[in-house]
Amino acid sequence: MTKKKKTFPSTTNPKLSEIKKEVYQLAQVKTTKMLKGLKVEFTSLDFRRKASWENALTILKGDDSFEEWRSNPPEKYKEIFNQIDIASKEHQTNLENTNIAFQKLGNSIKELDKLTKDVTEESSSLTKDNVVTIPISIPKKNSNKSH
Repeated sequence: MTKKKKTFPSTTNPKLSEIKKEVYQLAQVKTTKMLKGLKVEFTSLDFRRKASWENALTILKGDDSFEEWRSNPPEKYKEIFNQIDIASKEHQTNLENTNIAFQKLGNSIKELDKLTKDVTEESSSLTKDNVVTIPISIPKKNSNKSH
């Protein structure tokens, strides 16, 4: 009689299929090609190997942990992040104002183009050779007068 080894699912050593599933979910992609296009760090990974999948998982989870840290950073970083947020909002406002200014400028250019066309048409109609006849009377020479 052959003894079979009993295998117990290990919580510290997940299966490759579980790691792949989690990587795909975190990355929100469906193929390794899409995964490699997601991050530069992934282009050098060989996804035929479990270690590469574990590395990808670590990288993707690291992104989440940064966001968690960013939402509640240490006191010394809070002021810096506040300044960054304020600068970002000011930048967004300036971009919106610039876009509005460009729209107004575009409208003004259209109005000027129309005005230029109207004035050009009007001036061309004024400069056309129009023959104007003005009747004038020329006095006849008097033969009675002597010079």
